[in-house]
Amino acid sequence: MKTITFKLFILCLILGATACSSKDSDESETVSPEKKRYDYYVDSDMQKSINQLGIIVHKGNTPPNIEGEYRIDPFRCTMSNFNDALLGVNLGTATLKLSNQNTANLSVDFKNFTLYSYNAQNETWEGKGSFISGEGNKFSILLHSNGELDYGTYTAKYQNLIILSGELDVANNKIKGIKNIQMASIMSDDYQDPYNTLISIGQGRLFTNNYAPLMQ
Repeated sequence: MKTITFKLFILCLILGATACSSKDSDESETVSPEKKRYDYYVDSDMQKSINQLGIIVHKGNTPPNIEGEYRIDPFRCTMSNFNDALLGVNLGTATLKLSNQNTANLSVDFKNFTLYSYNAQNETWEGKGSFISGEGNKFSILLHSNGELDYGTYTAKYQNLIILSGELDVANNKIKGIKNIQMASIMSDDYQDPYNTLISIGQGRLFTNNYAPLMQ
């Protein structure tokens, strides 16, 4: 009798554990690939900086094809989350190149090159396999960029979180440009800032322009 009771007890434990595992598995499967990719790039500290800058992040698993080269002129800083001398300044002209978009993986390659108009320096933000989300003509791209700020005599290297959001302007099935473009750059790693040049980790800027035309 005791043996039967013990076997029933063990069977109940196994069934209960199996049910819990199945439930946990079902719960994990309900988390969308988009949510997982977003969480990979954005932790709680980065989310706080994003909220401070006020950039719109377009969600969705069906972003438009945004491949092309665009011109952002002027490249203007319209928001900072710190006391920033560049707030409200037209920094120069940026060339934005988006390529190798993969619809299945929600990825795209990103490169932004800015030539500053107020001094002899330029800056490059670049990332491979960046995460893209959105639906309709609206989209957002998130990436950890390997950034370089070239001062001529030295180059300051860093990693920043880049978020690009906008809406494609399409006519006759052809891309004309990006409307209401927003680009946020938030410092994520300054590599100990050996030249004492960079902003602090968590500090960021928002750059905006009403329209970035497709370069022909």
